[in-house]
This record gives sequence, C-alpha cells and structure tokens, in this order.
Amino acid sequence: MKKPTALLAAVLTVLLVGQCQVVSAATTRTKIGAGMVAAMSDEQDIFLEAPPQKGEGLIAFARRLTGDDGAAGKVTKLNGKRPRRLLAGVRYRVPYEALSDRYKLAVMHALFPSDRSLATGWQHTVASNRGPVGLWRLARWFTGDGKNFIAIREHNDLSDEALEPGAKVLIPAQLLLPAFRAALPPAQVAQVTHDLEYLRGDDGDFALYRLKKGEALYSAVVVRFTGGTFAEDVNSLAAELAKLNGITDVTDMPVGQRVRIPFDLLLPEYLPTDDPRRVEYETDRSERDKHSNTVRASSLDGITVILDAGHGGHDPGTMLAGTWESVYVYDIMLRIKQLLETTTAATVVPTTRDGTMFRIQDRDVLQRSRGHRVLTSPPYTIADAKVAANLRWYLANSQHKAAVRRSGDDAKTVFLSIHADSLPRTHRGAMIYIPAASLTRGEYGKTGAVYSSRKEVKEKPRVSYSWKERTRSEGLSRQLAGRLLASFRRKGLAIHHEKPIRDRIIRCRGCRPWVPAVVRYNAVPAKLLLEVSNLNNPQDRKLIQTRAFRQRVAQAVVDGILSYYGQSPGTTANVAAR
Repeated sequence: MKKPTALLAAVLTVLLVGQCQVVSAATTRTKIGAGMVAAMSDEQDIFLEAPPQKGEGLIAFARRLTGDDGAAGKVTKLNGKRPRRLLAGVRYRVPYEALSDRYKLAVMHALFPSDRSLATGWQHTVASNRGPVGLWRLARWFTGDGKNFIAIREHNDLSDEALEPGAKVLIPAQLLLPAFRAALPPAQVAQVTHDLEYLRGDDGDFALYRLKKGEALYSAVVVRFTGGTFAEDVNSLAAELAKLNGITDVTDMPVGQRVRIPFDLLLPEYLPTDDPRRVEYETDRSERDKHSNTVRASSLDGITVILDAGHGGHDPGTMLAGTWESVYVYDIMLRIKQLLETTTAATVVPTTRDGTMFRIQDRDVLQRSRGHRVLTSPPYTIADAKVAANLRWYLANSQHKAAVRRSGDDAKTVFLSIHADSLPRTHRGAMIYIPAASLTRGEYGKTGAVYSSRKEVKEKPRVSYSWKERTRSEGLSRQLAGRLLASFRRKGLAIHHEKPIRDRIIRCRGCRPWVPAVVRYNAVPAKLLLEVSNLNNPQDRKLIQTRAFRQRVAQAVVDGILSYYGQSPGTTANVAAR
C-alpha cells in the first residue's frame, strides 16, 4: 500500500477532528445544531467546529462564522495546512475570539449551560468536568481582555485567581463583550440582585429579602446589606427593621420571612443598578479596579513593611474578660516583625514599642502593659488615643518617603495596622479595612505642640491626595487585603463571613461613613487595618490567648505579603515562638 500524500494526510487529520464519533479524551464537545459543535480543549482553549455549506470556500466559510473577511488566515492557522478546498461533511475549527457575536453566545451557552444572564452581568459557573479555571482566561472569554481579571476578582471579593469547578462568578455588565451585554435582561425588568427584590411605592423605596434556613436578622440582613458591624449599631438596626416588618421575636422567624429594608440603609452596591448612589459606586469601582501591583520582589528584597500595633499605652483598645487588645496585637506585630527579619530580605519599620526593646513574651496569656510609645522623633508615650493615631500616620508617611528614596518605587512599601475587633459575639474571624477613595478627599493636618515638636510632622504638616492617587491606593490596598485573606484561609484561620474586606466603617444610622485615620491620611499606596479576630466571640478570644494562634496569624500575614509581591506562599520557615 502506498504512503498517503501530504494533502491526504492533512485531510485525514481534519477528519479525525471533525467526526462526532471520533472524540479526543482531551476535548469536550457539545452539539449546537446545523452540524456544528462547541469544543473546549484540555488546555481550556475554545473554538467552534463547523462544516462548510455547499460550494462554500474558505473565505466565505470564515466570513459566515466570524463576520470578518480577513478571518480566513485564523481558520487556516487553527486547522493546520490550508486545504485546497473545503470538504463537505468535515468540520473545521474556528477560534472563539474570531467568532461573530451570535456564535460566541451559542458556543458559551453550549459549553456552560448553567451560566445565567442577569441584569447586573453574566454569571458564569465553572464546569465540573474541566478542573480549575483561571480568572485571566475567564476575563478573555467574556470581556476580550485578560487584564480585566483584576476587576472581576475584586467585584466578586475573590482572594485567589483560580476558580474551582462549581464556583460561580459574576462578570459585571460594563466589562462584557457586546455579545454577552446584549443578552442581559433590561435592568428595569430584572430588578433582582444579591437575593434582593426592589419595591417602590408611596410609603417609600424598599429592598425585599427573604430569610433562608438558619439565617438571622442580625447577620443575614443588617451586617450583610447595611454594613453595620459594631454590636450596638447592629442591635439598633435589627430592632428598627423588626419593628418596620412587624417581627415580634427575632429569635423565631420562619424560613422565607419577608424583610423590607429601606433604601437609605443599604450599602450602595446593594441598591438598584439605576440608583444614583449605585451608579457612583460602580464608576468609582471601575476606576479602582484598573490598578494592580506589578512589582515582583524575590524574598521581599527592596521592600519596606511598616508595621503598626493598634492602641497601646493608656489606650488598651477593646477590653473583654481581662483581655486587652493592645497587648495581644502588639505581640502579633512583634511576631510578624521577627518572621520578616529572619526569613525575608524586607526592611521592617515598627511604629510602636513597649519598653526599651522588642521582646516576644514566651507565654500564652500576656501580661498587661501601658508602656507603649509611638516611635516618632521624639517618641510619644501613648496618653491620648487620637494623638497616637495621628502620629502613627505622620511616622508612616516619613518612613515611606525614606523608603522611596532607597528603592525609587513607591509601590515597594506596604503598611499594616494590626487590631482585634469587638463585633456581635456570633461573628468570628479576620476582617480588613482599606481606604475608600471617595472618603479620603480633602486636606488634613494637625496643629499644637504635641505635633509641631515631632520631626515627622515638620517634614510635611498637611497632606492631600489626588483622585488618581486615592483610586490607585484603594485598588492596591484591596489587592493586598485579598492576598492576606487568602493566606489566612490556607492557614485555616477564621475569616468574617460577610464582606471581610471593607472600605469604610459605618456606625449609627445617618452618620457619615469614615475611614480610620491611620490609613485615611497615610501616603503608603498599599495600606490596611487588619482585625485579626473578634474579641467579643469566646472562641476567638480564647485563641488569641495562645502563642500558637498568634504565631499562625503572623505567618499568614508574611505569606500574604510575599504573595502580593509575586512570591509563592509558604516560603517562610515556621519560626518557633520565643
């Protein structure tokens, strides 16, 4: 038997690709009609396999499926050597990126039948038979640009960039390719988002939420939708909502209980898409999501980490059952400092010190102390909490300026303020506050002898930041926060179950949201306030009184910083507590 010619070999190859009964184990195929098949390779490349119509040449074939006369070259490249003519009954591959809107939509519907088009965007469910998928690839499929993975990650409050099978992720409407945006239902018709329905009437505008099994008014409604976290505020709002909805016993509510929430209580992201506050929020968010840290630093070489332990001195912070917040977060700060200095090349700058030296206590339950000082020049023995908070950001700004002189890059500095929360006792775990760009406008500075006598204040008594600087800072800070929380998860540490990354603190109804001063006026681009646990929760309070927990938190923080600068988590050694 004679060997096949090159042309025949090429045709045989196409036939192997094209026939339905000959299916590669590495490729998933789904019929979509007219002899066409949607296909995804094991490398998660997507394409359409389609037969030519009678008398159709390569250029006409490509034009019909892509709408582009110049797409024939892309089809040829995907199918190997260009055939002299297209063979009837043989399916030829067309790359997904080149397909017309009609066929893009048909292919994705076929490959991902669980996907849904919502008023706010496209909800994608990762296929259960394809393994994890990266956000970069997801961004390419649905937005046309892999760089949009940052905006998708932040919109969904994701910590990792790989999505496991079955995971759901929403691609916001404003990012979608025209094919998918056109498939979304009109916002005014589908006013259902985040499990909320919207009701407008003479008695006011309300969101309607139906309680699910095991949900309580405090956590499922108040903490989630209003942004309240402090115990007294949550209790007050829960009581207000109970009265509004005729609920007499908040401990005994049936599944499906309807809860009306006035619009003025909702966080902007939970309002209808046409609400002015929601529009402003989405606009700000799109600006923030453009920014991502691109600095990579092996072993954190050239990186400056400014570490701040909250409260201290005559300001013990939260005090519950004999546990002083200031003492325990200071110990965690020391452990982070020790890990960074012994396992990385980072420069570590603490803002406070207890006594004359940095010493980790070799005990679980720590001794109380009021000896903390802010390390300005001269140092400030903490007597006034507000003065201490302001001197911290002045000190951080001074240290950041020195770090930029050393490295030449302001992105090589990060600032972390360590705290422990006091939330309703049912809540556990870590929460992170970052600065909202919209709440950090204006000029700020302090006057008085306690400030003017400090070198760091004299360097720059007043600060203000442009809109570009503020949005960049919010974006970088959120990215750093995400890396830290991902590290907490890997270490098995508890994380607050509702919005663990927050850009503002909300107290009483009608009060203006605010950002803690230590990060609000801070010049470091990536900065955050980390609440490591909830001292009002007995389990969290018991844990923080152990060396093992505090060391695990320190290791999680260091691994999160490493991840932020492009290093693999877990590269630090487990340094035993001293």
